[in-house]
Amino acid sequence: MRRALIAVGLGLALAGSFWWLRPLAHPPPVNASLYETDMTEGLVRGILSELQPPVPPVCFLAFGEGFTPPSQTFLSRFAGNRPPVRSCDYAVSAIGKNFEVSTGRPGLMVHVIRFKQIIPGTFDVWVALSNLPPGHDHFVYRVSHAIGEWKIESRQPQ
Repeated sequence: MRRALIAVGLGLALAGSFWWLRPLAHPPPVNASLYETDMTEGLVRGILSELQPPVPPVCFLAFGEGFTPPSQTFLSRFAGNRPPVRSCDYAVSAIGKNFEVSTGRPGLMVHVIRFKQIIPGTFDVWVALSNLPPGHDHFVYRVSHAIGEWKIESRQPQ
């Protein structure tokens, strides 16, 4: 009986070590061009205009579950913006915060996770914001196109 218990224990330990050493699954990158639209630009501008002081010195932008970086062409739409908008590739995460690699400045990560068209000209967009506590950092924004521009209609916690 004792040998059987030892064998079972060793089997469980071996199985547990294989489980622990397995490669972590990371969501695949998305096609960033699907996100690089006037709607997303309007959403990001709206989010940045809602920031309360102190406004972070830099904003990082990511798309999809796998934190896909936007293209430089899309980021050029935000030239001269305050705070400046950078790719998530320019950020490093440490101690639960995001920092600009080149300067060490802390920044806000705006993570546009996914979107769904409700009706033509209206989308629900799932967004995570790094400046809020975990569990209170995910929102669904309703974004609509009216009078030639995209505007945030509402924001609901997720």
